[in-house]
Amino acid sequence: RKTADSLDDFHRERLPCFIIANWRGFSGGMRDMYDEVMKFGASIVDNLRVYTAPVFIYIPPWGELRGGAWVVVDPVINHQGVATMYADPSARGGILEPSGIVEIKFRQDDIKKCISRHHAGYGKGDLSAVEVKKVESELGPLCRDSAVHFADLHDTPGRMLAKSCITEIIPWQQSRRIFHSKLV
Repeated sequence: RKTADSLDDFHRERLPCFIIANWRGFSGGMRDMYDEVMKFGASIVDNLRVYTAPVFIYIPPWGELRGGAWVVVDPVINHQGVATMYADPSARGGILEPSGIVEIKFRQDDIKKCISRHHAGYGKGDLSAVEVKKVESELGPLCRDSAVHFADLHDTPGRMLAKSCITEIIPWQQSRRIFHSKLV
């Protein structure tokens, strides 16, 4: 509520807005429903949509912008084109957590394919059922961890920049000078 009200006040006074976004999205749980998180998220969207002064959205060092929080502050929602998003080189952003993407996309069959690429006898009928289980218990977690790391690489600022999700990668040490020059 405070963020939505502040955005409304800043907009009425035609002030530039600077959002340091280190937010995770809406969980959909009972507490979020009780606290009316969706309602106030929608108010933030409404206020950013019509904002006419510059809006800078910055994901700070080691910060994350995930899920519904990304949707709320996505610069695309601003019709005037005054909202821009930036990130520190160590920041992360995306709709799902890397482990969530792996849960959805990297199923048991994919893990078995990964294991067969790394173990000569697996999947060829050369191993007993006990040996297959042993290989799966040893290599399965390694394949899953590799998939999580690969999914995390898609959430890096370099990838966000390549996909035009952010305008520029700005290190924290230089952010104050760079944003000041963008305002004047």
